[in-house]
Amino acid sequence: MLVSRQHRIAFAHYPKTAGTSLQRWFIESFSDSTLLLPNNPHLDVASSMKVMQPNKWQREITRLQQHSLRLVSPTLAAQYGPWQTSLQVIGVMRDPFEMLVSLFEFWQRVPFAIEPTDAFIGYARHGCFRDFLAAAVIGGRVPNYKQFFNVGGPLWHNTRLLDFESLKPALDVVSVDFGVLNPRPLPELNRSLRGQRNLDCYRDEAGPLMAEVHRHFRWYYEEGVHLMIRGKEPLRAAA
Repeated sequence: MLVSRQHRIAFAHYPKTAGTSLQRWFIESFSDSTLLLPNNPHLDVASSMKVMQPNKWQREITRLQQHSLRLVSPTLAAQYGPWQTSLQVIGVMRDPFEMLVSLFEFWQRVPFAIEPTDAFIGYARHGCFRDFLAAAVIGGRVPNYKQFFNVGGPLWHNTRLLDFESLKPALDVVSVDFGVLNPRPLPELNRSLRGQRNLDCYRDEAGPLMAEVHRHFRWYYEEGVHLMIRGKEPLRAAA
């Protein structure tokens, strides 16, 4: 997760949802942006919350700082209190099957300095799409959106999920919603060179596994698809 502590805004990067472009936009928009775990840019929201939990010494320092700040300005003390649970989170969702195809093709073409030994990546590099898909949705190698964005968790009420298919207008809406003035244009980075892909051959190969895709991403199809920001209506967190 990419976090701006000063602005209390975070970007949760789900794989293959224009995350490279949004990371650049976020860093250019918020100069204090930092990755919670530099070696894991795709850290999910719940895990990010655990990383942000202070240890006992940090809690004591925060308590003393808060006490001093309250003596100077109760208003500032309230503003700079525990900020983890007040984070506003930006994320993107994409049609799950299309996302999985994109991930499969990405791992097929990306160069590795050392060939990975992970069997899941190996299905994309040396195996077939069907095995890759089975590992993703039956083997649980790819988290679903409900898990990744911790739907119902402590940050859910401040989470805005953008529609991949209308990303630029959706980002304009969420910028206004989060008080980002004069937002920068969204760069287009790390786009596939294959252009508009034909998913029919992948659906044919998937066969009965399409039902497993819908099972694994059930929340997206039943609720999430209706909550995404498309440039018109903001997300309303499920009750």
